[in-house]
This record gives sequence, C-alpha cells and structure tokens, in this order.
Amino acid sequence: MESESKWESVLGARYCRGSPLLYMLSERNKTLIWRQLWIWLAEAERELGLTQVTEEAINEMREAKESIDWNELRAEERKLKHDVMAHNHVYGRLCPSAAGIIHLGATSCYVQDNCDCIIIRDSVQYLLKRMAIVLSRLGDFAERTKSEVTVGRTHYQAASLTTVGKRACIWSQDVLIAFKELERFVKEQRFRGIKGATGTQDSFMTLFEGDEQKVEALDDLVTEKAGFKNRFDISGQTYTRQQDVLLVNCLATFAAAAKKMCMDIRVLQAMGELWEPFEESQIGSSAMPYKKNPMKSERVCSLARQLIALPQIALNTMAEQGLERTLDDSAVRRMMIAEGLLNTNAILLILQNIVEGLTVRSTIIAKNVSEEMPFLALEKALMYLCQEGVDRQKAHATIRLTALEAKEKGDANLEEMLKDSFYDTVRERVIELASCPLLFTGRCTSQTVTFISNQLRPSILSYLDNKDEKVQLEV
Repeated sequence: MESESKWESVLGARYCRGSPLLYMLSERNKTLIWRQLWIWLAEAERELGLTQVTEEAINEMREAKESIDWNELRAEERKLKHDVMAHNHVYGRLCPSAAGIIHLGATSCYVQDNCDCIIIRDSVQYLLKRMAIVLSRLGDFAERTKSEVTVGRTHYQAASLTTVGKRACIWSQDVLIAFKELERFVKEQRFRGIKGATGTQDSFMTLFEGDEQKVEALDDLVTEKAGFKNRFDISGQTYTRQQDVLLVNCLATFAAAAKKMCMDIRVLQAMGELWEPFEESQIGSSAMPYKKNPMKSERVCSLARQLIALPQIALNTMAEQGLERTLDDSAVRRMMIAEGLLNTNAILLILQNIVEGLTVRSTIIAKNVSEEMPFLALEKALMYLCQEGVDRQKAHATIRLTALEAKEKGDANLEEMLKDSFYDTVRERVIELASCPLLFTGRCTSQTVTFISNQLRPSILSYLDNKDEKVQLEV
C-alpha cells in the first residue's frame, strides 16, 4: 500500500523527512542492535571462559546479523506474542550453531533496554549537533543586530529600550541552557548492562559457578563493547525509568525555550518589527493574498505544545513501574521516546530555517522607538533629578503625571512635556540624550558580545563544521 493510502506519523512523513533519526528509530536498526547485543554478550561470555560459547557460533551470528526476513519475523511474533523471542528464534534458524547460546543468561530487557540506551545516545548526539547549528545561527543574528535599538517590552507594553541582538541573546541563552542539560544527560547516561531476569544477575552467577568477579567483569565488558562509560549497578528487570524522565525533561525544556522564542517572533511580526522567512511562492492566506502569516513560528509553538506535555507521561510511566517490572511501560515508551526525539528534530529544523531568514524591519523599529522616546526619556529625567538631590518618590510621582497627561492628550512632544520648572536642571541633558537612542540601551551591545564570545561559541564549537548548510523546509 502506498504511503498516501495509510496514516503515517506526521513527524516522520511531514516534518522530519530525510532525518537520520528515522533510520536510528527504525525496526531495522533496532533489529541490528539486538543482534549486535547478542553478539557482544556471546563474545564476552567466551572471553571470560564459558566453553559452551564457541567461536564458530559467534562467527555464524556475525555473518547472519544483517539477514532479516520481515515476513518470517512478523509471523513468529503473531504466534509467540513476544517480540524478543520471535527475533531469537528467527535469528537462531539463521545461525544454527549459535541457536543454543543466543541470549544465554539474559532476559528480554537485555536487548530491549540496552538497545534503547544505544538509540537514545546516538539520537541525542545528532540532536546536539542540530541544536548547536541553531545556536550558531542565533549567535550570528545577535552579532549583526547587537546595536539595533528597539523598544523593550514588559507586560507586552513599551518599556526601556533594548537591542534586537540583546533580545536574540535571551532566546539563545534559553536554548543554550537546554543544550547543556541535554549534553549532560548523554554524558551521564547509563547502560543497563547484564542484570538477568529481576536484576539480581543470578542466571550469570549460575553460568560462572558463583564467581562474582567474572559476572562483574561480564557486565563491564558488554558495557565497554557498547561504547558506554557508565552503567547501572542496580536495576530491576528494566533500568529505572527515571532515566527516561531525565531525557524527556531535557527535550521539554528545549521545547519551552523554542516556544518562547517563536511566541516573541509572532508578536513582533504582528507589530511589523520582524518577519520570519517568507519564500518566493509561499501563500500566506487562501482568502487574503496580501498576508504574511508567521506560520513557521506557529508550527514550532504547535509542536512544542505536544513535547512540553511529554514529561507527565514519562513521570507516570516511571511511577507505575511496579516492583521489579511491569509491562505497562512498553507500549507508551515506543511512542514517547521516538516522538520526543523526532519532535525535537522537527522543531530544530524549523528554528534553523526561521533564524537563517529572519528579517529585521529597521524602519518600523525606528518609528516605534521614536514614538516611545519622549516617555523613555523621562526615565533618564528621573535618574538625573535624583542625582540633583530630588526625592526619588516625589520625582517619580511628578514624572508619572507628566507622562499620563501626555498620553491622554496624544501629545508626546518631549520639550512640551519638560516645560514645567520642575525639570529646569535636567531639561537640556534629557533632550540632548533623546537624540541618540543607543544611549538608552545600557550595556546591551557589550552584554551581547560577551555572552556570544564567552558562553555561546565555546559551548557549541566542537559540534560544528564548515559544511553546516542552510535548511530548506519541504512543507
């Protein structure tokens, strides 16, 4: 059946087309990793002296590793209702010399959980690279606009001036925090290792005739073969689902940062100050041809909403993993982990496209700055009056009345607003200062430069190369 005739996940079919994650999360990759885990287990058992595990059996396993008959596997699982044993039987028929030692001493979670650890590690490493590219693009944008004066807004109302670049650094810092949390997760991520049916390693103690040192060595050896530095010393049948909670929390933290950024862009596009990229043949509205809707930012907010909700599922899954294990974690984890990783990938692709094509509408920004400048200048008047010895609360009350009166009249002429004798000692300084908006932005420019050079660039440098191309979205 062609793909258009059946439902497919929109993350794979629409938003992550061509992503390496689609292969990493695929059944084929999972099957190959399961088989590799069985090979590593057999190799380690033989290296530690189990004579029933022969080199001939291991070689057969290696040679048959990539021979997969999907119809046979599906038929076997329909019969057994157990995916691991279905794979075990089919693999054993491919390598008859190894059929008796595949999965020796292990439980299903040896392949299931350890495979998940490998897929998660590889996927997160890919996502870190994509996130680093987005951060690099944000850094570029912030550097270009570090001194582009704009109206700061608190409560969505005009406030002290800032710069476009400083605002981009606020977005970048949020993403960078999520990046570092995800980086820490993968550095500290633990492999389940070989733990047996309920985590006691009793089956391996039997195989090695009670030799705890060899069982410990077996755990270390398989962990090393899988490329992990850390493993769980304690587990039930599964590794603790707390580790899944940590992963999903990292992804949700990033989603929140992305949503905040794109909500800001949507508001600023409504004000006419920023435009997200709008392609040559793009249509903004089927009814209103003139519209440029911030659909990419809206899409990020939509995807982020789902990702931000995932921690609740992860927490419930962890909390309900009864005693040494229950199976009610299985189905939900198949969706939660894959969708969390793919959703993160989708958001990163859209974010990169947005930042690479973000247009600063300097004329509109300057107009808005000009309209607000008389009121913003009164803030400087407050500081200067305090320097002159005027009581701060009295100055604040007087300036408040001046500002509100001007707003009521719709008269925002600074000289007119400062005509009262109360402002005699500061009037000339305030008016002169108002002619240069950049002087109202404090340390915005230097803060931007410092943040990018001291924090952002060093954190992402090792993930970047000169081949990081611009993103073209397919939808």
